[in-house]
Parts: sequence; structure tokens; C-alpha cells
Amino acid sequence: MLPERSPAPDAAMFRFGKQRMRQTMRGAIAAFVFALSMPIACVVYEYGVGTWVFAVLWFLVLGAVGAFMAWAGWADREAYLAFDATGVWWLHNKTAHAVVPWASLDGVGLFRCPQGTDNSPHKLVSLELCPVGGVNEDDPALSPLIVQDRSGVPGVPDRRYRIGVPVFATRHYGGALIEAARSRAADLWFGEHERPLGYLRQENLIS
Repeated sequence: MLPERSPAPDAAMFRFGKQRMRQTMRGAIAAFVFALSMPIACVVYEYGVGTWVFAVLWFLVLGAVGAFMAWAGWADREAYLAFDATGVWWLHNKTAHAVVPWASLDGVGLFRCPQGTDNSPHKLVSLELCPVGGVNEDDPALSPLIVQDRSGVPGVPDRRYRIGVPVFATRHYGGALIEAARSRAADLWFGEHERPLGYLRQENLIS
């Protein structure tokens, strides 16, 4: 069941979970088809025991890959990032839900760094949220967002909240997501800042 609270009807909503589920389900179906191909070939062409052993292993491995992809896509299907007059809404899954009101923040901005080599056109992106009076470590919804990282930006504390924008969401929604954050944050916006390679890591983003 989703949280009772939800973004306003006019919120800028980015439902990356549903978009990603469509992609992962395609991959899962392809994995299942390939998993069945060897056992079917063994039946059709009446292969021997040795080929059957390989076919069973082939089926188990690719079947497991397909099952994992299907489970991952389904588990995060409701995930979204949204911005409205209240603040930032972040729903990763049914147990990871956070709302960060604009009124609780001193600053909002964006960090980005290369995803791979310095020449790579793809960027890793994070939404940096600077809370008034420091982070709230006692809030179970907000504590997973706390980071301790040298910001390198005047006025931006090293200890703050970070929402790692999913790589899939960045590629799918492009600049629309960034513009929504910037326009809703208004006077809190401290800009977009390039960080060096390795500052953000893909495994630390919900992707």
C-alpha cells in the first residue's frame, strides 16, 4: 500500500519506476525465451545426455536472470520523484518514502559528474538538499538520504540530504526533471555544479 500522503495534483511527477519496469520486463521475457531455447532444441533434435546437462544449466542460469529482472522491475514499479508547492517527494519503494518540505531547507541544487571516462557524455546526477539547522538523523524516512561529503560550494554544508537521481530517470526525462526542481525550489536554488569523476557513484544512485 502506498503512503496516505501524496504529491499535489499539479505536481511535476516523474514515475521512473513504471518506465523502468517496462524495460526490465522486456529483458526478463527475452531471458526466459533464451532459457527455453536449449531444452526445446534438445527435444526437437533428440540430443544426448551431455547436451541435456548443458541445456538444464543454461535454463537455470538464464531463468534466474529473467526472474531477477522481473522481480526488480516489479518491486520498484511505483517509484517516483516529484516536486510540488510542499517540497520534494521521493518514493523508492513501499518502505522508502520521504517528503522534504521547501520550508525546511536553506538551499537546493544539483551536482553532476561523469559516469565513466572524462569524455563520456553521460552524467551521474544528484539533488542536494541543505536542511535548516542541520540534518534530522532521528527521522527514519530522511536518515537514508544523509551524506557527509565535501561540497566545495560556498554556503552548502558538507552534511546534508542527497537524492541520487536514478540513471534511468535522467536519461528518460532529460532536462525536464532538472527544470522542475529548479523552478519549484525558486529562491532556494544554488545552481548546478560539476563534480570530478568518482564524486558520485552509480551504485549509490537508485537506478
